[in-house]
Amino acid sequence: MISRIITLSKSAFLRFFLLGLALAFTQEPFNLPYCTFLVLPLVPLLVIRFLKTSKQHLFSGFTFGMGYFGLTFSWIINPFLVDPQKNIWLAPFAYFLFVSALSLFWAIAFYLSNYLMKDEQENSKKVFCLSILFALAELLRCYLFSGFPWAILSYGWLDTPVSFFVTWFGPYILNSIIIIVGINLLYSSIPGNVFKIVFLLTAFFGLENNYLEKGPEETSENLTVRLVQPNIKQKDKWKKENELRHLEILIGLSNKSPKPDLVVWPETAVYWLPEENPEKLKTIAAQLGSPLLFGALRFNRNAKKLFNAIFLIDGKGEIQSIYDKTFLVPFGEYVPLGGLMRYFNIFGNSYRLIDGFSSGTGLELIKNSGFPAFLPLICYEALFSNEILGEVKEARWILNITNDAWFGNDGGPKQHLNIARMRALENNITLIRVSNNGISAKISENGKIEKYIELNKRDFLDVKLAFNFKRKNTFYTTIGKNISSYFHLILLLLPILYYSVLNRKK
Repeated sequence: MISRIITLSKSAFLRFFLLGLALAFTQEPFNLPYCTFLVLPLVPLLVIRFLKTSKQHLFSGFTFGMGYFGLTFSWIINPFLVDPQKNIWLAPFAYFLFVSALSLFWAIAFYLSNYLMKDEQENSKKVFCLSILFALAELLRCYLFSGFPWAILSYGWLDTPVSFFVTWFGPYILNSIIIIVGINLLYSSIPGNVFKIVFLLTAFFGLENNYLEKGPEETSENLTVRLVQPNIKQKDKWKKENELRHLEILIGLSNKSPKPDLVVWPETAVYWLPEENPEKLKTIAAQLGSPLLFGALRFNRNAKKLFNAIFLIDGKGEIQSIYDKTFLVPFGEYVPLGGLMRYFNIFGNSYRLIDGFSSGTGLELIKNSGFPAFLPLICYEALFSNEILGEVKEARWILNITNDAWFGNDGGPKQHLNIARMRALENNITLIRVSNNGISAKISENGKIEKYIELNKRDFLDVKLAFNFKRKNTFYTTIGKNISSYFHLILLLLPILYYSVLNRKK
């Protein structure tokens, strides 16, 4: 009898793992969003049929997450392959720990659903409670421990009419609606049906918006920006002997005629310190003939702090603006394992000055630079939707520079591109993205890619930005991060409170 239960549990765990793998097909590089409603409705069927104890719920949620996050983030091992002789042995440990940490959120959601509804006989109530807890787990994943809102399900729906919802309440609430509708698809309840109606209305308005004819708008200013994608291999990027060659590649792509209004290089385009090398900046400016915006390291020798920064120099090579990256990549750019990474020499010489990077003072617009005010974002910072809201209201465009050479050639760069596209859509703002190896692109206000440079291609791209007299903020931009976040949290906690009280009365 006991062996039969164990066998049954193993079989159920395998099914949840396979469902997780299937759900990962909603994300890049597969990009099959409608898989969501083929996978999520099966989750409650398996839960009701196979899971009896709290431990079974816990491990089933965990294996479900391992399947989803394991496939979605398979590219996470690529940084360890830059110098495989030194770092390859760490790849499986880092990969397993990372995926396991994300899967714990789903495991706890499954566990609590059984705890709150163990005496409930009506399946529809059990399923709705599970869906709410699942959505709450995903919301908490976006905020707790510095937050990691990568690969939430709403990103998979970016190219569907449903994505129109993010202009109202943002990607996190849309993510919760997708989860609740998907899990309750085969079960009927009053609250579940409400979410289904909201989803259908969103799709209807999204379709209507796609077919609306929008006439040309009068513009007040135009700007030509040159996106430079040098496609320098990560293993060669930080070698001293390659400095001149890499700089020649960047300049060669940048100084073509006709001259643009602004040239943009990617994150850490040069590895020397611009503030300490003014002559190099003047030499570059003389060859380009245009203002230049680029990523580089900045070292405060008094405080002994290293920053990942954006520099804007004018046509004479004078530094006009500096922005220090605020949101740093955990376990990659800041302390959690900074000392350990330096000890094992992970990622080569990127940590050659001190153990990891320091965080800047916060997101901020670059104004009075001779260009329409814009919000600079470095790599990972494009991930944080709510945090961007506070600064983007007065911006005319967003600039995101990155170095996706760390991410490999499959899902990583494409998922990162979708994240940037969502920021453009939800804020009704043009976004320029410049990456070392791709995908560099101009993204329109509706999140569509207008022009781009292919992945792993060395090239440049001139794009024109036309600015209206006044940019129209979306409702999501207007209500701000606090209202959106608190409303979302309360919306999910109310049913949990209801079920807790109901269970206690029983």
